[in-house]
Amino acid sequence: MKLAERTKAAVWTAPLPGLSGFPENHPLYQGLLPPGAGWISEELKGHDLVVALGGPVFRYYPYVPGPYLPEGTSLIHITSDPDEAARAPVGDAYVADIRAAVEAVLGEIPESSRTAPRSRPEVPRPERAEAPMPAADLWTAVGHAAPADALFVTEAGSNEVPITSYVRPGAALSHMSAVGGGLGFGLPAAVGAQLGTPDRPVIALMGDGSMHYAITSLWTAARHKIPLTIVVSSNEEYGVLKQFAEIESAAGVPGLDLPELNIVATAASYGVDAHEATDTDEVADMLRAGVEDRERPTLINVRTNRAEKRAPRLT
Repeated sequence: MKLAERTKAAVWTAPLPGLSGFPENHPLYQGLLPPGAGWISEELKGHDLVVALGGPVFRYYPYVPGPYLPEGTSLIHITSDPDEAARAPVGDAYVADIRAAVEAVLGEIPESSRTAPRSRPEVPRPERAEAPMPAADLWTAVGHAAPADALFVTEAGSNEVPITSYVRPGAALSHMSAVGGGLGFGLPAAVGAQLGTPDRPVIALMGDGSMHYAITSLWTAARHKIPLTIVVSSNEEYGVLKQFAEIESAAGVPGLDLPELNIVATAASYGVDAHEATDTDEVADMLRAGVEDRERPTLINVRTNRAEKRAPRLT
């Protein structure tokens, strides 16, 4: 953070990161880079230098044609992983201890006099919306109702980019997700995170499809009275796979709809205190109550609109 502030640099999280390493409510923070070469080069237009610290250069998910970087942009990669340095398709890579390297750079550069990049717009105050609701309304309500020290664990497919737009944790080690976007990580990781940080509220932000890859984690949470709070965006589909199908010109792939899943009944059968929120006011109230209950896990299911054919910021 000191390096970004001294240089007045715009900061993004690398695609599919695993752990966000920068306060997401910081005025220099610009959000999550989308996981496609063409998308990333478009996002980074106007910058003559990119410095990648720790993460690989870069993880991609669907094939999105385009240059790795905008024309005229250079890249410096500092990593402690020699394999990641060797795999980087562009730039100059240096294998080093990240902290030591950043501290060495800080000792050599003065405070920048340039204008800081424009901050992201403030998250609007939540307005009441009824289910089924836009994902933006759900995550706005969650972001405003969650405590400042919450640790978020996310696995929500088509909701991952919107989550980083509306939920902006600022405390250290506050946002975990699956490295590379693998499915089945979210629920067990959230259970483990709550065990590992018993003095912090852990809130899992899940999609109704992805949560079923490790649904038995609910039994573990209930059996051992792990006070995890889970918010589920239920859009009755594998939205992210539908988006990728559109990108790959393969629209209409069968098997991507998930109708009539009863998330509340399923969670209750495992012993979880499960609820259906019918509007954003209930989302906020149930979230606060779930965080305050330190004796058992809580699940809040919310029906949301189907995902856009193409993910936000990924067009």
